[in-house]
This record gives sequence, C-alpha cells and structure tokens, in this order.
Amino acid sequence: MRTSFLDVDVELKKPEGQNELGDLRREKPPAKPPIFEILDRSKAKGGESMSNEDLPLDSIGCTANVLLIDRDLKKIYVINAGDSRCTMGRGGVCIEMSIDHKPESQTEIDRITKAGSEIVDGRVDGNLNLTRSLGDLKYKQREHLKPEE
Repeated sequence: MRTSFLDVDVELKKPEGQNELGDLRREKPPAKPPIFEILDRSKAKGGESMSNEDLPLDSIGCTANVLLIDRDLKKIYVINAGDSRCTMGRGGVCIEMSIDHKPESQTEIDRITKAGSEIVDGRVDGNLNLTRSLGDLKYKQREHLKPEE
C-alpha cells in the first residue's frame, strides 16, 4: 500500500501523467487558491484576473486515506498522506487510525528540513499546509532524495 502512494507521484511526473492532470484540471477545475483571490481583489480596478489555468500542474495535489480489511488475518491496514483523517468507532469510542502529516509534528519538521525545505509560518516553504501528499510535485524535485524522503 505504501509503495502504491509513492508510485502515484512517479506516474504523475511522466508526460502522460502531466497530460492527464491537465485534462482533469480543465474538466473539473480546482478551487482558486486563496492567493489568487487576494491578487484578483487587488487588480479589481481593470486589471487581468488570474484563472485556474495559471496554476502550474506541479502545484496540484491531494490528500488520501486508504483502508484495507484482511478478513483472514483479522487485521485492518490504514495508509494516509496529508491531513485526511481515518477514525473508527468501537463501543461508542472514537479510535484514531491515522496520523495527520502536518508541519507541527517534529518528525515531519525534521524530515522536511533534511530534504532542504523549511517550515515558515506553519507551512512547508511558507505555502503548503501539510507535509505529505499525492502530487504537489514542485516540492518533490530533489532528485538525490528517495521518494519517501
């Protein structure tokens, strides 16, 4: 399961993956990033408005949660990237099944710093508010690092 998450980024980096991302963005545009909204307001007096087409493909990403139930071994496996949370209820009690990947975690801060980025105002490089994702390829350009780094 872990390897499949890493493989998604490998596929997204290929030309075919970039083409698919572009097609998806045109079919279902992502919400306009807040910074674009601010820039649009500042240009409201006749300036050009920014569109989702202005958002580079390497800036598109998502969080994920996957749950696998192995009935034979009576085990539940959970894998997540980002801050999508998985919980399970048992006997009226909420059990956390995943851990958020946020820039407040010392483990994540250490990993991000070792990779050559920094946490600024609680965000990776002052922008991304989570520390793991599928996509967001502009944060994954250092070829000397393994995908999990």
